[in-house]
Amino acid sequence: MATKRALILIVDDDEFLRDATVALLQVAGYAVIGTRTAMQALALLRSGTVKPALILLDFMMPGMNGADFRAAQLQDVSLATIPVVFVSALTRTLDALQSSSLRAAAALEKPVEAHDLLTLVGRLCPLPERPSTS
Repeated sequence: MATKRALILIVDDDEFLRDATVALLQVAGYAVIGTRTAMQALALLRSGTVKPALILLDFMMPGMNGADFRAAQLQDVSLATIPVVFVSALTRTLDALQSSSLRAAAALEKPVEAHDLLTLVGRLCPLPERPSTS
């Protein structure tokens, strides 16, 4: 019997980082979707076709930034409960985000270490136990 894998949405305008994060989380056992912009992510979420268990959100993006995305997400009742982890190279921004009304589940500083990312994602979005083969 197949177990349902948790879906994680990655929002990052840096193609290399987005693709690397998607690949890392897929290898770890998660279902992952990546988008290039916050507007694309918001449209995808509002379409109702996906309901991620977690969103990894780059803070600094052209157009709609991470704070604007999160503010819009929190105003949409159907999306407000999806936890968000902000990812940024700006340490001061991360500190401010965690104590703000944007209610981030966590924040990670770029460059993100694979172990740190997997540990945090595993804590916020645990994978189902795999049945033993013995």
